[in-house]
Amino acid sequence: LPLGIDHILFVLSLFLLTVVIAAAQTKIIERSKQAIAAAKDPAAKIQAVFLLCDQGYSLHPDTLMAYAAMAGSIALQMNDKLAELKSMYYKSAALTNKGMVDSSLNVANKSLTALKEKVTDPLLICNLLNQKGRCYVRKNQYKEAIEMGYEIISRAEKINDILLQVKAKTLIGWAYLEMGQPREALKWHLKALNTTSDTLLLEKYAILFANLATNYKGLDKIDSAFFYIKKGIAYSRMHENLFALSNSLAIESELFVRSGKAKLSEPVLKEVVEIRKLIGDPFYIASDMSQLGYYYAHYGQPEKGIAICKEGIAIAKKYNLDTKLFFLYSSLADNYKALGNTTAYAEVLQNIIELKDVVYEKNTANALAEIQTKYEVQKKENTIIQQKLAIVTKNYWLNGLLLTAAFLVVFAYFIFKNYRRKQTIKMGIAVAEEKMLSKLSIKEAQENERRRIATDLHDNLGVYAASIAANLDTISAEEHFNPTSINALTELNSNSQSIISQLGDTIWALKRTALLLTAVSDRLKLVIQKIRPSYVNINIDVVEKLEADPQLPPAQAFHLFQVIQEALINALRHSGCNHVEVLFTGGNDWKVFIEDDGTGIKKNGQVKAGGNGIPNMLGRSKEAGFSITWIRNEKGGTTVAISSTTN
Repeated sequence: LPLGIDHILFVLSLFLLTVVIAAAQTKIIERSKQAIAAAKDPAAKIQAVFLLCDQGYSLHPDTLMAYAAMAGSIALQMNDKLAELKSMYYKSAALTNKGMVDSSLNVANKSLTALKEKVTDPLLICNLLNQKGRCYVRKNQYKEAIEMGYEIISRAEKINDILLQVKAKTLIGWAYLEMGQPREALKWHLKALNTTSDTLLLEKYAILFANLATNYKGLDKIDSAFFYIKKGIAYSRMHENLFALSNSLAIESELFVRSGKAKLSEPVLKEVVEIRKLIGDPFYIASDMSQLGYYYAHYGQPEKGIAICKEGIAIAKKYNLDTKLFFLYSSLADNYKALGNTTAYAEVLQNIIELKDVVYEKNTANALAEIQTKYEVQKKENTIIQQKLAIVTKNYWLNGLLLTAAFLVVFAYFIFKNYRRKQTIKMGIAVAEEKMLSKLSIKEAQENERRRIATDLHDNLGVYAASIAANLDTISAEEHFNPTSINALTELNSNSQSIISQLGDTIWALKRTALLLTAVSDRLKLVIQKIRPSYVNINIDVVEKLEADPQLPPAQAFHLFQVIQEALINALRHSGCNHVEVLFTGGNDWKVFIEDDGTGIKKNGQVKAGGNGIPNMLGRSKEAGFSITWIRNEKGGTTVAISSTTN
């Protein structure tokens, strides 16, 4: 490992203990400060302060907070309510960058309330909504962030503000990116890119190119990721955008590591740390630490990786940066795996599963779809309003040329026609809403029944099964049993433990409305950790090569988990293998392969079905709607192939 990384870690740790406020980060900031000093009256001074605050993405949050307070003070002297609210917007941005997200939301909400009651500024309203969206992403509330994005798009289209439309679409893409859905994120970021042909506007909003690069990185399209990150770095330097530059450089560093050019990442990381010192945002400091942890895990120093990840987790928890915990825990798991600490690795996997469950509960696919439907309806209503306005305007000029009597007749006709059209539209919307509410009610009843069954299983059967196991352990401790009784007790004890295990798997699936494919993978890893001591001479690996992380219905996820587990146990018990690999691959059309290097099956692909295992696997596959086949692989062993699509 290059000595430079140690230096970076030292500088980063030092930075976390010291508040650094730069005198002047860029030439634009320096000129703005000079303009403030030269201003001769309050009006000129407050405008100069606002121009400086517009560079908030390149300022340390304490510096931005100070100038926002200065603007607020001048606005009070001038009795300018709009300027005062604008200063509160910059204060909200500074609080977000300091990691004080709840305080930032409080300021933004107060400003929006005041805008509705006292003054009106559509541009400021949209900027405050975008600021709320940033806060929601940092709070792991992606559904609310996406809702903010849709509202901004709707408002920005009304005032024809292109930059706000680009920002809103980028915000929605960012939310999907943090949710681990790079394909959906890429769709929205490409929408943002194609919103305008104004290249200068896009260059100044360079963070969009960094997000595009991150999308392609998540899809393992490294060449495309390098293409966009080069643009992001070039545009950030050109327009002195330190926030976009630091993010772009951090992404470029990770791309160098992934493409086997780790040495090139060191000077890039150094520049990232120096920029982070200037803008001081704990949200991205936590990101940098997860990236350093990833670097250490894959380049031979897992002890350092564990230390930096734990420090990053502490920072994320301190500032409530829930969105960063997943990445930090993932890097921590990589380091424990590299170190060979299987117990700690399993514990971190459990943390990741719980985090995924929390994210899913807050951001269900149904809730996101509901927001999108709401946006589409609002968009259509806006189009209808604009069309009606155009018709009324044309009729006004036409009817102005007619006689008074004819004018009244024609005008009454159009009024009546518009009224009937409006009633028809309202009726159609009402019918659609009624159908939607009916479907939601049925689905909610089904979900409540599913949760009730899961609770009953846990509270009733689970308790009885555990009690049986405990009583059997007590009985087994007695000394006066003949061999036949001992064998019977052993069999009963084994069966009771199997009941408890099966109940646990069933409740795990039933308690959720849907499960990610990686949740099945994570639970399988926990099973492997439990059975590994029984198969010390066999190497067992789980590999994930997924382009997307599809959601499965609970019943399908449960059947898939049971089939994979049965295939794995069959390989361990009967194949005589030395190595078994479970590979998760694909995307929405996923595939799972369980491959061993054992004695294998016959060349014609037939498998023995003497017991219940293989018939059960076939039955579960058919019921869940996926296909399963047994193949004699190149290693001479057996591959069980499971596919989401049936032949």
